[in-house]
Amino acid sequence: MPASSTPPRLLACLLGALATSSLAAQATPPDDSGERTAHGWSRERKAQALNLGIVAGVTAYGFAKWDWGETSFRSSSEGWFGSHTDYGGADKLGHAYTGAVATALTAGLYRRWGYDEAQAARLGAFSGLLLTSAVELGDGFSPEHGFSWEDQVANLAGVGLEYLRQRHAGWRERVQFRWEYFPSPAVRHGQHSDLTTDYSGSRWMLAFTLRAWGARDSALRHFDLLVGYGTRGYGDDDREFFDDTERYPFIGVGIDLSLLLDTLGASPSTQRLFEYLQIPGTALPLPP
Repeated sequence: MPASSTPPRLLACLLGALATSSLAAQATPPDDSGERTAHGWSRERKAQALNLGIVAGVTAYGFAKWDWGETSFRSSSEGWFGSHTDYGGADKLGHAYTGAVATALTAGLYRRWGYDEAQAARLGAFSGLLLTSAVELGDGFSPEHGFSWEDQVANLAGVGLEYLRQRHAGWRERVQFRWEYFPSPAVRHGQHSDLTTDYSGSRWMLAFTLRAWGARDSALRHFDLLVGYGTRGYGDDDREFFDDTERYPFIGVGIDLSLLLDTLGASPSTQRLFEYLQIPGTALPLPP
């Protein structure tokens, strides 16, 4: 398994655990002090359990599935966005995105448990960094991968960006980090099954919502300015579908789906989902 696939796969596991925890916290009535409790646990105890669970889960899965502990600690340099790197830099954006989403999910849990906005943002960043760093440190004990400083810097960047968004409401509205995905030819033909490492079907972008940058009262409020990056043809399974590898940074424009859903009466949680996802076909230029 490529080293770059571990954080997104782990994030999928985390999504399930957090969804269950969120439902439990939401369903539990507040106690006399107004603080939610579940099974008599204080918010501090739940925070400790969450972070211990992250470490325990990452460690157990790493030893079971990723060959951790088979070698002494070592580090390796993977490069950044060069044409001759393994994935042209797409894996680095995958790391950053994983850190951002993990921070957002855990910050949401902390808010449900009674922490204020500043505390939830800080604790969410801690949990997001704990998750991504645990994976990267564990890879240092893997014979196939090794610890990558480039991956860790990408983790920090994603967590840091999302911390600022969680901490400052104005920045949350102005800047969003999104992933757009449409299955690559290798996936559509059944030759690649891991969607999280289907880099030829992915691109990532920073979205600057124009309504938050002075266009709230004009027709431009329905659009976002996008600055993004993607790659094509880097995977082993891609080679029969692409003549060569390609990296494509882009500047474009997209539809503000959160605003559209708000107009249609969608719930706030549904609107927030599209702070992190870009639906294929709603952003120009289209992928090559």
